[in-house]
Amino acid sequence: MKGLVISVEDNPTDSALMSRVFQKEMPLVEVRFIDDSLDALAWFRQHNNISPIPNLILLDIKMPRLNGLDLLKEIRKIELFRYVPIVMMSSSDQISDKDMAYFNGANSYLEKPKNYAELKEHIPIVAKYWLTLNK
Repeated sequence: MKGLVISVEDNPTDSALMSRVFQKEMPLVEVRFIDDSLDALAWFRQHNNISPIPNLILLDIKMPRLNGLDLLKEIRKIELFRYVPIVMMSSSDQISDKDMAYFNGANSYLEKPKNYAELKEHIPIVAKYWLTLNK
C-alpha cells in the first residue's frame, strides 16, 4: 500500500506512536506530521498542483489556536482538498463534536485509540480502507 498521509496532531507522543505504527506496519506510506493547526492551515493554503496531494488527512480536534473542526472547515474551502478524505481522530466522544465534524465535511470520525496496541491495530485498518479500498 502506497500513499501520502498528512497528520495534524499537537501531541508529540501521539505523533511519535503513529509514526512508529506507519513505519512498522505500512513502510510504503509516506506520513507528514504537522504539530500546529495554524501551520497546517498555511501548508494547505500554500500547497500547489506540483507537490503530491495527500491521499488521506488525519485531524485531531482538540488543538490550541485553531481547533480541528475549524481547520476542517478551512481545508474544505480549498478546491484542491475539497474531496481528499479527512478522518477526524479525537479523544472526544461528544455527539456535538461528531455532528460538527460530519456537517463540516469529515469523511469519518474515530475515537483515538487508548494505547499503542489499539493504535497498531486501528491505524492500518483506517489507512488500508482510505488508501486502497475506498474509491
